[in-house]
Amino acid sequence: MKQKFILIWALSLFLSACTSGATILNKENIVKNGVTASQDYFDFFDPSIYHEIVIEVKAKSLDQLDVDMNKVFEKYGNYRISSYVSANFIYREDGKEKIRINEVGLRTHGNVFSRYLIQYDGYSMNSLHWRVSFDETFDLKVDSEYYKARKKRDLYGLENLVLKWNRTSVWSKDTTDPYITESYGYQLYEDAGIPSSKASLVHVIFSIDGKEIDQGVMTMIEPVDDEFLQKRYSKDDQTGNLYKALWQMVPANMTGTTPLYFGVKKEEQNYFPPYDIKTNEDTNHGSDLRDFIKTYQTKSDKSLYDYLNESVNLDEFMKFNAMNYLFGNPDDIRYNANNYYLYFDSSKSPKLNFLPTDLDKGLGITDWNPDGQEMKSILPLDKYSSNGVVDIVPLLSKTILSTYDPFVSAYLETLNQQVTTVFTYPKYLKAYQMAYKLYHEDASRSKTRTYAKPMGLPDGVRIYYCVQTYKVKNMRMPTTECQ
Repeated sequence: MKQKFILIWALSLFLSACTSGATILNKENIVKNGVTASQDYFDFFDPSIYHEIVIEVKAKSLDQLDVDMNKVFEKYGNYRISSYVSANFIYREDGKEKIRINEVGLRTHGNVFSRYLIQYDGYSMNSLHWRVSFDETFDLKVDSEYYKARKKRDLYGLENLVLKWNRTSVWSKDTTDPYITESYGYQLYEDAGIPSSKASLVHVIFSIDGKEIDQGVMTMIEPVDDEFLQKRYSKDDQTGNLYKALWQMVPANMTGTTPLYFGVKKEEQNYFPPYDIKTNEDTNHGSDLRDFIKTYQTKSDKSLYDYLNESVNLDEFMKFNAMNYLFGNPDDIRYNANNYYLYFDSSKSPKLNFLPTDLDKGLGITDWNPDGQEMKSILPLDKYSSNGVVDIVPLLSKTILSTYDPFVSAYLETLNQQVTTVFTYPKYLKAYQMAYKLYHEDASRSKTRTYAKPMGLPDGVRIYYCVQTYKVKNMRMPTTECQ
């Protein structure tokens, strides 16, 4: 009995050290805009609240990440790793500390184009994307009480959190940047009725051996994972197969069915499948997605419509593609066969759902400008490939970009609905003004080796909204209407 008491006492100390703060967490769930979660979760991503995160980490831990990345680079020529180092996580809401979580996992985040060495020199560090893991177990003994408790730990129902620096603020041609392209982008998709990550701007500070290194304004993003699904799908629908579709090995153009294309990525083995399995990793081998890809390509017009009506959430598919067009990301499924999620729900008759990701390019703000006009030169039914190499995904050329009226009419009707109710410049302007009030002083404070532009509103965003709306309503390019 005495040993049991000591174990419980020690475990309680361990947990209190992991999640301490002045606030009692409110875990009672409510429903907002199709998302079921606690009020704390909604507050965490509320754009009207000033968010600040402090990452306490040792310099030797950052050096270890650089060592791990260099080892992978020597083998494969990239810095993509899965290993974490220990750090402490502090979250402040409107200037007041709300929660502290000790011993979280910290590592760099992103693909081959956005992973770099940290190279902290005591004064500054490189601008990076980060992933924070709240349930990282490190070297805890498997099946110990500590291990079990850590595996259950989260932050407001989040096992992980992504922090992204605003790359377009460096590489876009404008002298100022609105900073909200990605966070507002996810809100657009959600408002259009598409399950989407929550995201918000956040002021980030790294405290390295006690020395504060200001990282300026970043975007914090909810990962798409099993917790994401639980918040957005019913109990019968939330345990299905989730895939992240990226241009890895080959474009994620939903054509090839080679088994190697469907698997769980392994960074240290340099295995990155175009259809990365994100749930049910031990049992799912991609057969449902392979079968879908094989089948839809054999059908067209009415037979394809009937098949998709049974196998795909077709209404949501139209909303997803309409918002893709309006948002104008040159690196998405339509323009580059890249950056989207596929989810087969777990209902008795599973439906395929399409979900957005990686929205740092769009709304006329982009670091890649393949059409020369920030994606404004493309009409709603144009079959345009952003790099001139990848063909349009056949699923799109056979549906929304085809000549079969049931597909085309539904797509155009959805576009018109969105430019009337969701995709409007006044809504964007209101969101920007709120963000500016909260974060404009933080935007240029970062102690990194990357110049951070001041927060400002380029007139190109207003023009972009005008052009996209005009094209939807008139099916032709504007001449002088959007000057």
